[in-house]
Amino acid sequence: MDPVSTPPGPPPKRKPQTTGDTAAPATMSTVEPDEVADLEAAQAGDDDAFARIFDRLAPIVLSLCRQRSLAEADDATQETFIRAHRLLHKVDSPQRLRPWLYAIARRVCSERNRAARRRARHEENFALTREEVQTPPGRAPQTTVAATDDPSGQTERAEQLDLLSAAMEKLDARERLAIHIYYLEVDPMKAATTALDLSRSGYYKLLARAREHLASLMK
Repeated sequence: MDPVSTPPGPPPKRKPQTTGDTAAPATMSTVEPDEVADLEAAQAGDDDAFARIFDRLAPIVLSLCRQRSLAEADDATQETFIRAHRLLHKVDSPQRLRPWLYAIARRVCSERNRAARRRARHEENFALTREEVQTPPGRAPQTTVAATDDPSGQTERAEQLDLLSAAMEKLDARERLAIHIYYLEVDPMKAATTALDLSRSGYYKLLARAREHLASLMK
């Protein structure tokens, strides 16, 4: 794509294949010839070439978005590629494509998470205001006990999830991705081959190491 030209429009919505969650995946040191050719063609305006880039990299971008924005991971992935399509002329080499794309995904997820927190605050404020308005004069407004006083079982579960999330954040990116792939993917080995570039034995060695590390962090 010429630096001053405008893409013909956003790429068609495509459903990415899933590969688990992670922070920014490790970028491979070498770039396949097909990737080089597709990037050059996509920058020249070839939407089919961009679609091939999507098919190749969407699983890892979805993995990253699941880690950072679980509730909206699919939408965040689509938005990442829409932005990438518009700004593809800024990629100056094939080796830079993946880290550049991951940076866009992280930014998209951060923006969506901030927006979700703002919506939650507005909804809470609206609910409190409505309760005060609907309370008859002389009667104290009801408090939202259910939102703050969870049953003991729910509280314990929330604490365990917080502990697990904190431990997962302390794993390195490849260990975290190995665990997410194993528990979230229908075909973990296929996903691991795409996202981690490992053989079957290499993946299960990484998974065993990641589990041991996670167990030690949970103690």
